[in-house]
Amino acid sequence: MKEIKCKIKKIINVDNITKLVLFFIILQPIFDILSFLNIRGYIPIGISTIVKPLFVFVIGFIIYCIDRKQRKNYTKILVSYAILILVHSFILKDIMVSNSVILHELRFMINIAYMLVMFMIMDYIYMNSENKNSFISKLKKTLIVTFLIYASTIVLAIITGTSAKTYEYSDAMKQGYKGWLDSGQIFGHALSITLPFMIYYLLNHDWKNKMINLISKFSIILPIGILLLIGTKVTFFIALLVLISHVILDGIYFIKNKKKINIISSLICLVLLIISISVYKYLPVKNNIDINNNVLSVDMSGIEKGSETNRKDLVEMRENVNRGENNTNRTKYEDKRLKRIERYYNWDYQASELLEEKYTTGELHPSDMRARQLIYNWNKYKVSSIQYKLFGLGYLNQPEALSIERDIFMIIFSFGIIGFLTVLLKPVLIWIKSTIKILRSFRKIELDTLYLYEGLSIFFCISIYAGYTFIYTNFSIFLVIITLLLRDSFRQYSDNSFNKYFEKIYPKGKKEFYSDLQKKLINNEKQFIVTANPETLMQSEKDEELKEALLDSNTIIVPDGIGIIKGATKLNYNIKETILGVDIVTKLLEFADQYNKKVFLFGAKKEVIEKMKQVLKEKYSGSTIVGAVDGYVDNKDEIFEQMQKVKPDIILVALGIPNQEKLIYKNLSKFDKGIFVGVGGSFDVISGCKKRAPKIFVRLKLEWLYRITVEPSRLNRFYQSNIKYLFKINNDVI
Repeated sequence: MKEIKCKIKKIINVDNITKLVLFFIILQPIFDILSFLNIRGYIPIGISTIVKPLFVFVIGFIIYCIDRKQRKNYTKILVSYAILILVHSFILKDIMVSNSVILHELRFMINIAYMLVMFMIMDYIYMNSENKNSFISKLKKTLIVTFLIYASTIVLAIITGTSAKTYEYSDAMKQGYKGWLDSGQIFGHALSITLPFMIYYLLNHDWKNKMINLISKFSIILPIGILLLIGTKVTFFIALLVLISHVILDGIYFIKNKKKINIISSLICLVLLIISISVYKYLPVKNNIDINNNVLSVDMSGIEKGSETNRKDLVEMRENVNRGENNTNRTKYEDKRLKRIERYYNWDYQASELLEEKYTTGELHPSDMRARQLIYNWNKYKVSSIQYKLFGLGYLNQPEALSIERDIFMIIFSFGIIGFLTVLLKPVLIWIKSTIKILRSFRKIELDTLYLYEGLSIFFCISIYAGYTFIYTNFSIFLVIITLLLRDSFRQYSDNSFNKYFEKIYPKGKKEFYSDLQKKLINNEKQFIVTANPETLMQSEKDEELKEALLDSNTIIVPDGIGIIKGATKLNYNIKETILGVDIVTKLLEFADQYNKKVFLFGAKKEVIEKMKQVLKEKYSGSTIVGAVDGYVDNKDEIFEQMQKVKPDIILVALGIPNQEKLIYKNLSKFDKGIFVGVGGSFDVISGCKKRAPKIFVRLKLEWLYRITVEPSRLNRFYQSNIKYLFKINNDVI
């Protein structure tokens, strides 16, 4: 059994998961082509529909099982979403107008979950990668290659005359090419959010091979050309916007840095911009805009009230209500259900009436699809009850032609405010924090960061105007990637003073640390161990001597407290688990007992030291106490002179932060061997003078709460260290 577990652990690791996920990303064009062939009836099974969510959810489940450190966070997200789904489904259970709507609702929920799990997967890989730079580099290359494959297949389809039309399902008169893909709009939107960074990467990345270098420069024509040929207004104007931003920003950075590549990039994008504008009249988007303008120019202000054909579903719902009302044998439950349906029907009716008023007065043209959808859904949402405002009115649970096609509003109307926060809070917060960072430090920000930020900003712009994008898996995966790349790019600008400490903190777990400690003790090596908590790091900001001690190359810092783990995680450092000071002392005394090592105790009160001597004699009789001095001596340096004479193997100093660390560091060079540890209040606990927190508090990482509870005087100290520490950390987090 153990052998099987070992084999599984060897297979299921970060490196293998990373390889699988990167391979999965690069397969996206293949999946989308297979989906296209399935819809057309060329292949019987929707491979893409099955494989893509199955792969993501299986990998997500594996990560949930193996990533113990982040499991609580994963659980919070998944439980929040599950509660949202349950409440959402419960309040809508009576008013689903058809089975097809229920299926659409289910698909909607699964696709949202897909994006949330993708965030989880990418965060896990990033946090647990030993070399983050290497992973990010591979991810960037994978992203670029994936979209170049996409673009190449569309070009091939156009050349061979086999390309499908962008608007084949909605308007036969409109033009546009989507290759062998099911949706040109969705692909176009995914390409749009990656385009700013893609152009930057292709123009700036220095490939070792000169030929590949040259090809990469010319290959930027592919994604821009595809955006122009898709035929939608969104993709056309985004292509222009991105080119304009490159012309301006690269030009500014050339003036700033005098880098030749910046002016070359600016000029290339300027040429492409001029060409794009020049060929506008020949592009599909020109024909499509003309069709829309012609339709909107028709005067329809005299439209008769009640002629809105999209009210068919409302009529059917009303008939169902009437049939129920005519049934004299109804139960109380059926009565309540009918009232809920009637109420929902009335909201629909009110929204539809307001819409028709705008038609009648000429304020709204019936062909202005997105405007009528927004007006209808907003009015329906406005008159709905509070539970529907919080948890949504349902996806597609309204007249078919009035289902909203604006993603941001779709989330709010369909899933409510709670749903919006559950689903989009992460990318929204990242965008807000990125905006603040850029505004504060624009002069320091590099171009790759600005273009990644532009990509995320484009996502929100598209989401406000366009629909049926964000909920599709072949879009959300690229949103997750862009978001991760943006977060990583801010690492180089982090001015958080704690970074230098987190880089030094022991990243592995207790088992590995104790094993290393055991070897050092057996081999008579010298080692200074600092058990760091938030207070330690906060003190080091004010105390240069302490800072020097912590940052010395010979000092090992271990995470003594959940605050260190939380701070490290927020700043993208992977530290496995806490290693508490009291546990280190206990383990060292066990080693001393096992290997007959000499121990020197220094610090704490006299009565505590006496009890510590007694504990060592009774529990660790194999060790030898070569010194035991309380912390109330005047000349503490003299104690270290005494230590030199007796040559202890283990030196435990309990003088409190920062005195113990500074004193050890000051005298460390005088010793040839010895494990030195500043142990704070560990003597009090081990000697039995103070009770340690109950096991439940230790298990839940809440020892700090126990200490505050039994010693309220610690509250101000907790605020000055832990609370201020967290504020400082959060200030720097993207």
